[in-house]
Amino acid sequence: GYSSSTQPSSNLWERTMLRAVSASAAAGRRSLSAWSPAVQGLVGSICVGDEGSSAVVTNSSSCAGSPHTCTSSSSGVGRSGGGADCFMLIGPSRVTAVRRLYSTSAPCHDEKKDGEASDPTKQVKQSSNGMSNPETGLYSINSDLTEAEINALLDDELAAMEAEARTKEYADWKPGQRKRPLQMSYRLEDFEAEFSGEATWTLRDRRCGALGIKLGMMPVWDSWGERHPCTVLHLDANIVLRNKTTDSPDGYDAVVLGAGERKTKNVNRALMATFEQFGVGQRPPYIVREFRVTTKDAMPEPGTQIHAGHFVAGQNVDISGISKGKGFQGAMKRHGFGGMPATHGTSKSHRALGSTGQCQDPGKVFKGKKMAGRMGTDRVTVQNLRIVKIDRGRNLLYIKGAIPGNKGSFVEIRDAVKKPLWGTAHIDGGEDRKFPPLPTRDFDDGVDGSGEAGHEIMMPMPKQDPFAPEDDEMAA
Repeated sequence: GYSSSTQPSSNLWERTMLRAVSASAAAGRRSLSAWSPAVQGLVGSICVGDEGSSAVVTNSSSCAGSPHTCTSSSSGVGRSGGGADCFMLIGPSRVTAVRRLYSTSAPCHDEKKDGEASDPTKQVKQSSNGMSNPETGLYSINSDLTEAEINALLDDELAAMEAEARTKEYADWKPGQRKRPLQMSYRLEDFEAEFSGEATWTLRDRRCGALGIKLGMMPVWDSWGERHPCTVLHLDANIVLRNKTTDSPDGYDAVVLGAGERKTKNVNRALMATFEQFGVGQRPPYIVREFRVTTKDAMPEPGTQIHAGHFVAGQNVDISGISKGKGFQGAMKRHGFGGMPATHGTSKSHRALGSTGQCQDPGKVFKGKKMAGRMGTDRVTVQNLRIVKIDRGRNLLYIKGAIPGNKGSFVEIRDAVKKPLWGTAHIDGGEDRKFPPLPTRDFDDGVDGSGEAGHEIMMPMPKQDPFAPEDDEMAA
């Protein structure tokens, strides 16, 4: 069947035929053999030449209002001389090519005869068993199918094409996951996880973090006797105030968390009204922060308290805070400059900055030049700090290494974005723990926040003694 609109292009058949035929087979991305048998018979009988060959031709938005002639080539692909897109011919090259147009002009062809110029106004002759319906703009050539049968065939083919397009869009895919099926891996567990269809926690997944108070540093010894310099953080009254979702006016998923406690007299009325709306007016939080999440499963209910058990012993975390203020410092301390020579004629310029620019051209100091100035009080994030020990009773986290900020300042604690160590033997729970506690760990009244000691969880110890000498040392 062939369709040419005698009505405006908003006609339903016009749009259906355009998407079903032109966007696929006519564009050269899909051969006739890829269509269903019923549509092959329909499309294959569009136009039959003297030798019994058939052709399929596309539409062209640029040819509206004037018919264009088409020529064929020996390769089976023809192009219009009037600036059309492209079309595909099925069979030998000497066939009659029919075009689909947006305009109200009837289809035409340019079958040349010896010594005769092509006539672009020549109309395609319809067979006696064809039908013509000017009201719907449907023309059928060399086909006994009715209009309803043609519409049903093209509707089914269009639905199949749209379903195939949806499968290629990866609707359920999210960043960090594999788009295509697994082809090669050195671990059998990867294939088992691929075919089981179980959910995985990727590096791009985010859950709610916590706010801690920096208490200071102290050493922690493990069962092997190894010393770990740790910074102690206290999770003081971390309360979930509200959740933001993509369905809400906020437009994104996040958890608003409050920590600490502020005196009521020091909170202005506008902020106090907001705290009362969230149910924390009696004990207004000292600090409020927001943590982005990637799934609604990581959103605790408003009013939930985040304890130290929210994290897992042995995992890595990223900690953000405001660094210590150093005041006005010189270029050597602030930027690590080497300074001037200590001898050989240097006079009162040992810690000087040195040259800050050029001469008359450009005649200025470029912006961003490293010079003396205020140092510190910047937001700093330290990544991949390991949790050595968790004290659930006193809500303490023992973090290996130094973190930014003064003692008594609040810091933000999040799961590490690079090496969180989920599903490894380095965390409490081992390889079986592939997910963090979602949305948080179940609260135990007698343990979490009880203020009693004895509820400590140490990170897993290595199986080999870290102080054992190497084999080379033993041989020596």
